[in-house]
Amino acid sequence: MKILILISFFITTVTARAELYDSASHPSNFNRIAGISIITNFYSLPQSGRISDDRLGWSESYWPSNKGGIAYRWNHPQPTPFKYKLLSRDELINMTQEELSQLSPAELYDISNDDYNYTLTRKVLSKYSPKDLWWEGICHGWAQAAINYPEPRPITYINKMGIKVPIGSSDIKALLAMHEAYNYKGEKFAFAGKRCRVKGKVVGEADDRDHPSDREYPATELAESTECRDVNAGAFHVIISNMIGLLGKGFVADIDRFNDVWNQPIVNYRSTILGEEAIDGNDKLRGVEKKFRVKLEMTYAEELKFYTPELEAEGNKNFVSKLPVTMTPHQKFLSRNYDYIVEINNAGNVIGGEWVSQTRPDFMWHYARSSVFKNSPVPLSHLKHIYRPVRR
Repeated sequence: MKILILISFFITTVTARAELYDSASHPSNFNRIAGISIITNFYSLPQSGRISDDRLGWSESYWPSNKGGIAYRWNHPQPTPFKYKLLSRDELINMTQEELSQLSPAELYDISNDDYNYTLTRKVLSKYSPKDLWWEGICHGWAQAAINYPEPRPITYINKMGIKVPIGSSDIKALLAMHEAYNYKGEKFAFAGKRCRVKGKVVGEADDRDHPSDREYPATELAESTECRDVNAGAFHVIISNMIGLLGKGFVADIDRFNDVWNQPIVNYRSTILGEEAIDGNDKLRGVEKKFRVKLEMTYAEELKFYTPELEAEGNKNFVSKLPVTMTPHQKFLSRNYDYIVEINNAGNVIGGEWVSQTRPDFMWHYARSSVFKNSPVPLSHLKHIYRPVRR
């Protein structure tokens, strides 16, 4: 799930009221993921940063539900979602490496695990339907996997029957995304913000595939409702400055302000302090001693389209491909520009903030990486034999 438009503007009219962050948006919610007590002192926070391991934050498909998720034969010349025949062991033995490489990530996983009943593939197909909405998929799993696991190397896995199973980098990314989308229970979790369920789009952020009624900016009373406060601007500043600026750790953000959820792996940021803002009596009553206006550019990994010969012929490198080495040359990154005010108390700590731009993240979150690959609720423990990270 994603937005295809690069947002390079911001609206300069303050539309959200100034507020201190509450428990839902409190930066300390990220302590358990950060591994430290989040630093809130405005003057101690770096104005730029990037994740420390450049093998993280990789691009990938969000594996659309209406194509069958990771059971989609994306590399096949005629993918026919949901309608293909699962192959027998004898049929597989007689297939070429090229023919095997055209199977879906789920099928390749099952075959490498000597599972000719296709447990994973059948489970995946049972979860989805061709009638699912175009934007539904496992973007939450992809974004989380891209932050948790360094980019995988493609491998040829020889199963117990001696079948050489060619598993591409993108196939392994699909499996990692599926694991992180469903097998996350019991892991450390951080969340800041509130989910907005009001339909609509900020101007310039709609996709052509959105329903026409969902492309307009919603009524002001809905856009500014309690439900759609989004992550507090001050909390946003503190969290991104700590996670990426101080620690070099990525996280996931829903970059769509309203109903749709577009989870993206956040990889770097750069901010500029535009100047100090005037404060009034109400600010003083809330403990605000200073306010600074900030402009920040946040960069995230964008999804890749499924490969087609037309994309390659056009020289378009933003497609999922079974490269023999790292996918790095095919990574794609986009940015969002934010404009907001941070509120600081007399100790110099950020205690709240207000958004200036209409563009803003809905919420920020992340699960910690699992210590082992799990089999519940989706059977993926065999990933321990398949996943190998690209070497630094």
